[in-house]
Amino acid sequence: MPPLELFSPAQQAQLSQLDQLSLIDLLNHIEASHHKYIRDTAPLLQENLQRMVVAHADDHQEILPLSHCVTELIAELMPHLIKEERILFPAIRSLSMGQEVNGCFGHIGNPIHVMEHEHDNAHQILLQLRSITRNYLVPEGACNTWRTCYKTLAEFDADLQMHIHIENNLLFPKALTL
Repeated sequence: MPPLELFSPAQQAQLSQLDQLSLIDLLNHIEASHHKYIRDTAPLLQENLQRMVVAHADDHQEILPLSHCVTELIAELMPHLIKEERILFPAIRSLSMGQEVNGCFGHIGNPIHVMEHEHDNAHQILLQLRSITRNYLVPEGACNTWRTCYKTLAEFDADLQMHIHIENNLLFPKALTL
C-alpha cells in the first residue's frame, strides 16, 4: 500500500483526524464508510463489466481479464468484510472496553495477521487492474459504460487503498497494544 506521503494533502489530513479517534469510533468509520462503499459499489462494477463483456469482449482482449480480475477482487473482499465485522472488530471493541475476548483465534494478532495477508492479496489484484487498464485510462471512442466502469474502478481502487491504509497503519497497531 502507498506510504502516507503518496496520499493527497486532503487525504493526509483525513488520516490525521482518523488517527485521533477512539478504536470504537475508528471501527464505526471503517464499517460505515469503506465497508459500505464496497458493498454498494461492487454490484455496479460487476454489472458494468458484464455489459462490457457482452458488447466488447470479442474486439478488445483486455475486457475478459479485467472482468476476471474484478470478480476475483470482489470474491476476496466480501468474505474479508464479514470476517472483520463478525470476528475481528467485535474482539477489538471488547478489548478496547477492557473486556476479555474468548475467541477461538488466540491473541488478537492472529486475525490481524490474516487480515493483513488478505490486504496484501487485494493490493496485488489492484496492481493487476491498473496494469490491464493502463491506470484506468479510458480508450479513445469508449462507450459510456466503459467510461463509467473505469471511473468507478479508479474510485474503488482509491477507496480500497485508503481503507487498507487505515486498517494496517491506524487500527491494527492500536489494537495490538490492547
